[in-house]
Amino acid sequence: MAKLGAYSSLGLLLSGCLGPSPSEREMASGSSQASSRASDDAGVSLLPVDDLRANLLMRQHVTVKWADREESFDAVLQKRGGVLLLLGLGPMNTVGFKLTLDRDGVSFENFSGRELPFRPERILADVQRVFYPWIEGGWDCVECERRAILDGLEVREQIGARFLAERSFRLLARPERGRIVVRYEGWTSDPPVPIRATLDNGWYGYELTIVTTGIERID
Repeated sequence: MAKLGAYSSLGLLLSGCLGPSPSEREMASGSSQASSRASDDAGVSLLPVDDLRANLLMRQHVTVKWADREESFDAVLQKRGGVLLLLGLGPMNTVGFKLTLDRDGVSFENFSGRELPFRPERILADVQRVFYPWIEGGWDCVECERRAILDGLEVREQIGARFLAERSFRLLARPERGRIVVRYEGWTSDPPVPIRATLDNGWYGYELTIVTTGIERID
């Protein structure tokens, strides 16, 4: 019952954050930024929202480390239909920021009064690097490695006894930048979602740890 109550509260929170389209919000207020440039600041294209087939609501705790700084916050990640939504939460589940990816591109709203340390597109790109499928065919091998080239991006995956253990990304045109490496610790089975993922972004020099504390299907 406590879990149901928590998700009911999250449902109300998400419902309150859904509103008019980004263009309509921009007309009404200068607090929104929208862009049709669906790529991060390395020029890597974001995947279509529907590449993640399951419709999910996930409660998460996120820790970011860069230079000599470290920050943590709670978040809600929802993929529903053609919309990927990330909410950064503050005290009492207040919304600190809202990030959306849909067919019109990326939109961002910041309610915290603080500047985010990273561009919105980069945040969504990291979300997709952790949670989205990148190589077709599923994890149909055991204790093996898979590799694919996608628009100049080399993707490697290490498959464990059952689930994905590690995934890395390298720009073929810029190998000197190193790799982005995602390491996984524990998975739920239905739906398959990583319980803990650590992303080491060698391109920009920061570490992102995402602990998923709750998952709900919203089909």
